[in-house]
Amino acid sequence: MAIKEIQTTCAYCGAGCQLMFTVDQTANKILDVHPTKGRTNDGTACLKGWYGWDYLNDPQILSKRLRKPLIRKGGKGSALEEVEWDEAISYTAKRLTEIKEKYGPNAIMCTGSARGPGNEANYIMQKFARAAVGTNNVDHCARI
Repeated sequence: MAIKEIQTTCAYCGAGCQLMFTVDQTANKILDVHPTKGRTNDGTACLKGWYGWDYLNDPQILSKRLRKPLIRKGGKGSALEEVEWDEAISYTAKRLTEIKEKYGPNAIMCTGSARGPGNEANYIMQKFARAAVGTNNVDHCARI
């Protein structure tokens, strides 16, 4: 059994608490987590930081990670098909443009997440909504 400790940033909110994962590299499994001394958490963790990682080891509730974008080419109800990124981006841009032209920019809403890649991604999301789409329909899970 190859055990390794890996320091990471908790992804549950925007605070950026530092956690140390104890990982069994042979089984590709997290064995334990404990907070480490970070700028925002100073060696402590909330309940999500302490216990929110265990789903990663549960094959019953965790589906495989998507590796490519998926599109329903046959319309509503059809099966999802893997496509390349260029096609997915073009399709999304086309559909957003069609919705904006038919119903106006306020028919589109963007939402961010504290569990995503960080504040920078949320900033880009709201900038896209306001500057590219022309709407103030922006929300974020942190307000709840």
